[in-house]
Amino acid sequence: MSMTDTDLTLRHPELGTGPVSTDVYWKPEFYERELRAIFRQGWLCIGREEQIPEPGDFFTKEIPTFRLSVIAARGKDGVVRAFHNVCQHRGAGVELREKGHCKVFTCPFHGWSYNLEGELTGVPDQKAFYDLQRDKKGLPRVATDTWEGFVFINLNPEPAQSLAAYLGDLGSGLEGFGPFHRETTAFEYEARIQVNWKLMLDSFTEIYHVPVLHKRSVAASICGPKNPYGRVIDVLPKYPHRMATLAGNPEYRPFPVQGLAYGLSAGPSVTSGGSGSTEDLPVGVNPTRDPLWTLDLNVFFPNMIVIVGPGMYFTHTMWPTHAGETIWQMHGHLPPAANAAQRFAQENAMVELRDAVMEDVNTLERIQNAISQGLCDEFVFHDHELTLRYQHYTVLKWVEDFEKRLDAGR
Repeated sequence: MSMTDTDLTLRHPELGTGPVSTDVYWKPEFYERELRAIFRQGWLCIGREEQIPEPGDFFTKEIPTFRLSVIAARGKDGVVRAFHNVCQHRGAGVELREKGHCKVFTCPFHGWSYNLEGELTGVPDQKAFYDLQRDKKGLPRVATDTWEGFVFINLNPEPAQSLAAYLGDLGSGLEGFGPFHRETTAFEYEARIQVNWKLMLDSFTEIYHVPVLHKRSVAASICGPKNPYGRVIDVLPKYPHRMATLAGNPEYRPFPVQGLAYGLSAGPSVTSGGSGSTEDLPVGVNPTRDPLWTLDLNVFFPNMIVIVGPGMYFTHTMWPTHAGETIWQMHGHLPPAANAAQRFAQENAMVELRDAVMEDVNTLERIQNAISQGLCDEFVFHDHELTLRYQHYTVLKWVEDFEKRLDAGR
């Protein structure tokens, strides 16, 4: 097994090796700076294109960080666009359904209607309005683009970078990954958790904690006796994003029911520790081509993790609501079940993932409480917690660089 021994961190001297302040994980004043510099400037994933495969299909997405609602719709021309879900008559929500199909969006308050391109097309009793300029009263556009089937928005009307430029090498390295483009069975979980959004991300991007915290769930399949301390194969910072690549435990022997589920699965189970073929993968998937590879943890700054493995992928998305609270959403995508036995195997995978996350959450909420009271003012990172150190560095750098640009423009 070709896991890196130590000194991952020393490859990146700009990150340092000392303790880091926990202030960024709980102070309200820093959280407000993050909202302005990060969440109103970066590209944010809101869904998948297969949710709206045909012209006229739409879905709505709540952005809890800003208490915003967005409509994503596929136009007659096949282009995916997004709009603020706000009628320009008196500010009511135009579309109340989570998803659907339509030719126009009609506000349920007074009946103003908008086409799939967001243009105002219908105003009841329009002649009674004074100086109404319909061409200026369309639904407010939200910058929108797609990548590998993922739908992204940017709340800056004029983003500093295109989506492709923003995703950079991490995005281009994953292009062509088969499961992004094959029919999959999706499942999802959501929870409101009393934890800073960065602590949630931290928990999902290192496995140093796995042998201890998850010893009754996924530890044996991910780590095992040959990896007793939860080390990774490698960590690849790709500013502002990052990825870690992991090996599984090929000697893992599941419990009887678990083994039945793994044997019936339509593809490798997320939690089985199994490895898949290293052939015909994009350069960014299993980048070291390790034969025991099982998962890659791809963190797209600021708030999404795309975890890819043989024949499947799933995502975690963190939507902060204040400095000490996050809405966590997980979406899994597995090969379609051909029969009831495979459906049972999928349910097993979903529950195993859910249970592991709940183990994390219990611990993270206690951490949040401790640091918010000043009882732990520094974090000390292990060498194989490099993704955490890199996040701390990236968040500070992004905020400071943004504020310097603002100051220079004044």
